Amino acid sequence: CFYNQLRNYDKICFDSETTSIDSHVAEAIGLSFSFQAHKAWYVHLPEGEEGKRRVLRFKALFENESIAKIGQNIKYDINVLLQYGIEVKGKLFDTMLAHYLIEPDMRHNMDYLSETYLGYKPVSIETLIGKKGKNQLGMRYVELDKLVEYAAEDADVTWQLKNILDLELKAEKKLFEEIEMP
Repeated sequence: CFYNQLRNYDKICFDSETTSIDSHVAEAIGLSFSFQAHKAWYVHLPEGEEGKRRVLRFKALFENESIAKIGQNIKYDINVLLQYGIEVKGKLFDTMLAHYLIEPDMRHNMDYLSETYLGYKPVSIETLIGKKGKNQLGMRYVELDKLVEYAAEDADVTWQLKNILDLELKAEKKLFEEIEMP
């Protein structure tokens, strides 16, 4: 099981797919993970109690302080997991925040960072759910195969960005690690 693999790494990247952009009311639909470039896994979470049970299977992993956690806008994902009684522990690395310190006047979303640093254009969320407005779908209603591709790609791209942005931080490294990430 890939869960056992995740426990063997000193750092993992994760992302959550949810029902809302408000992390305090969002229900997790899925979790994606990466621990090496060009490889990622997606765990689908059904609605209700079964979904909650699946999330809780990862509690020990997320609360393991010896495993660093990497994410894009990781504060959102941490707040989502808090709703399930999971307190994310260990060293954190947020690619969005890292880029903000490197290039404060630029955009910091994952698609922009991927195109800029990796030369890769990820699947846009609008491809899955449509443009903002009354006809926009919720993530729960996206076809599973498309959701898997999108979510796994998010974790993989974020993993790759972490390795680049970590090197770019240089002068801001102390500010990032001691002030911003806590």
